[in-house]
Amino acid sequence: LRTPLARLAFRLNALPDESRAKASADIAEMSQMIDATLAFIHDQNRRPLREPLDLRLLVEGVADSLRDMGHDVRAEAGSSAPMTGDPVSLRRMVGNLVDNALKYGHRARITLSPEGQGYRLCVDDEGPGIDPAQAEQLFMAFVRGEASRNRSTGGIGLGLASVKHTVLAHGGEVQLSNRSEGGLRASVYLPRGVD
Repeated sequence: LRTPLARLAFRLNALPDESRAKASADIAEMSQMIDATLAFIHDQNRRPLREPLDLRLLVEGVADSLRDMGHDVRAEAGSSAPMTGDPVSLRRMVGNLVDNALKYGHRARITLSPEGQGYRLCVDDEGPGIDPAQAEQLFMAFVRGEASRNRSTGGIGLGLASVKHTVLAHGGEVQLSNRSEGGLRASVYLPRGVD
């Protein structure tokens, strides 16, 4: 798919400026879709890594990086959260949840607390929330909650599918729910380790 896209991009120079800008944007969007799909397939087929990590530090690292980029992200402070897991996929999982909160709710508030034999991670936003009947569907690949294909929200519907895959691979569970005060909460339970 990349080769025909590259040929199209090369041929754009013959188009008028306005048409060239629109076609270039479409090609860039298709390239992003290809990249996202390949990353998703790679994640699905990757052998899971298990190593000791501190989930608190991982979550704070994601929040700090996004805050440094100017985003409104706050992670509630707390004690260390040792567990065994795949740091790469867990970092991507947290990043996907926070990215969704920022896209649809303009800010993200993250809490991490001990629960049972693991931890409860919650990412809250102040967006419009979701149709509760659609909550489970949003975890399916290529399903988007925002159906207008608005370029400002981007994405092709793989972020939450990737989140669910990672959470299940770690023996956890994930759910989406509307907050009573408005906005959405993504709630993830992760056990400390998988035997």
